[in-house]
This record gives sequence, structure tokens and C-alpha cells, in this order.
Amino acid sequence: MLKLIIILHPVARYLLIAWGLTIIILSSIPNIPTLKIHTAKAEFRLDYLIHFCEYGVLTFVAFLSFAGEEFKIRFRKFMVITAFLVTFAALDELHQKLIPGRTCSVKDMASDVTGILAAIVFTVILFRLIKDK
Repeated sequence: MLKLIIILHPVARYLLIAWGLTIIILSSIPNIPTLKIHTAKAEFRLDYLIHFCEYGVLTFVAFLSFAGEEFKIRFRKFMVITAFLVTFAALDELHQKLIPGRTCSVKDMASDVTGILAAIVFTVILFRLIKDK
């Protein structure tokens, strides 16, 4: 897996643009039904998991695209990228208010931010593993 990350590093900016556009396009589709899993005791909405994953991938690709050759990111750049990702998630949720059949949800935003935070932890660990090899 580490070799794959090293191979993807040079094209990560293109992946970042493509993934960001994918999120915007999918967020612009009106009247998407909410996917749910029904159990005997509760109902679990899959869209929270989808939000977590889509922003996790966006975060990983963003850090990969701005990492240096040694897979290091300075603290200031780290904070700017993180702020941009959270802002992008908030704007994406607000944008959905304008789309028929879509809503701006605090729970969706929480899933987005949780995905961002989880991906930051994953990325920091992965970059340290790559750097140590």
C-alpha cells in the first residue's frame, strides 16, 4: 500500500480536483433517496457513512497533493488545508439548500468533519510510515 501512495503522489492534485468536482456534482443531484438499513431495534442511515468516506478520501488526497517529496507538511500548510476542507464541507451542505429535494443537515456536516478528522489521523500515521522507510 505504501508503494501505491508513493506512485499516486505525483498525480494527487489531479485526483484532488476530480474528487472535489465529483462531490459537487453528486451534491447537485436533486431528490436523492436516503439509503437506510433497518434492524429490529433501529434504523441506520447510510448517507452519514457516505459523507464520512467522501470527505475522508478528499482529505487524504488533499494532504497527499500538498505533501513534499519527503511526505512532510508544515504546520501552517496543514492548518490551511484543514480549514479549507471544513469550509468546503460547510459550503457543500449550504449549497444543498438550493437543490430541490435536498437539505442542509447538521448531522451530515458532523459526518463530513468526522471523516476529515479521521483521515487526518490516518494520513499523519501513513506519512510517518513512508518517511521512516
